Amino acid sequence: MPVALQAFGLSDPAGRLYRELLRAPDATDAGLTALLGLTPDELLSVRSELADLGLLRPSWDDPAVLHPVVPELGLAALLARREAELLAHRQEFEQARAALGQLRAETEAERRHTRTEDLVGTDAIRDRLAALGAGTVSQVLVLSPATGPRTEPAGTSAGATTDAATNATNATADTLPDESLCTELLRRGVELRVLFVDAVRRHPAVVEYARRLVELGGSVRTVPTLPLRMVVLDRETALLPLDPERADTATVLHGRGPVAALCALFDGLWHSAAPLCHPRGRDPNGMTAQHYALLRILQQGDTDVVAARKLGISERTVRRLTAEALEVLGARSRFQAGARATERGWLR
Repeated sequence: MPVALQAFGLSDPAGRLYRELLRAPDATDAGLTALLGLTPDELLSVRSELADLGLLRPSWDDPAVLHPVVPELGLAALLARREAELLAHRQEFEQARAALGQLRAETEAERRHTRTEDLVGTDAIRDRLAALGAGTVSQVLVLSPATGPRTEPAGTSAGATTDAATNATNATADTLPDESLCTELLRRGVELRVLFVDAVRRHPAVVEYARRLVELGGSVRTVPTLPLRMVVLDRETALLPLDPERADTATVLHGRGPVAALCALFDGLWHSAAPLCHPRGRDPNGMTAQHYALLRILQQGDTDVVAARKLGISERTVRRLTAEALEVLGARSRFQAGARATERGWLR
């Protein structure tokens, strides 16, 4: 099968006409149109294309007749022209890359000398995270307390939902790691570890999101509760919430020293977490990890609203888990449940 000549800048009809003229320079227009399936006007246009590319020249015998230039001269000249164009594009590319590197270095230096780097708005956070992610080379650690939209059990009336505001806050997708950024990092070979709260196991949309990350090489685990939203890049830069009550605010922390404590926090949580593919069941005491986490939260004197936010669940679920824990412990009050759980060493 003949090699196509499009790489030299020829259209398909021009390539076929050039080949035919090299084989039969004296072919008539009628023969060429029939052989190549072209109209007379199309043949004239294709001849002009070859002439413009320097592949046809006036015949020495009859200047009115265009004669094909041999490939050693015609195509070699086109190849040299394409090579010169590629070199010019390569130089432009290198100049653009150098300019990008210089601009990034200047911007980063300015940011690092700024006492605080506060971000307000989802666009600002995503843009900054994308810029930091572009320079990340080894590892990204994510704490994501978000659970996604929650649905109440079947049969629950709309009026029975008492914590709609909490649900709306926790449900915002802005608190989830950006999937396109995670995908780009994983394809570059960057290690990605993501920690969710156990509550996400009941939300198919978040589970599906996590499954896609795992398929690309990421690691996803869950714990009963998370203290805050956080993204750590290369263990030297961290994004933290500027306002814990708002998912659209963040502050950036630089330096291995300041970020080391956050990494230690993540590592401790990671080692005690369960892979998302492993079910979270009850232990021999009849308790789940959520039950223990809830008892610790209530022992601190937090309300159901605070407990729901920390666990990523609804207030109704908090009350259900509390009742189950009281039953397991044989306690009549939350205070008595906390005391008995402490006596049994369950809250260490």
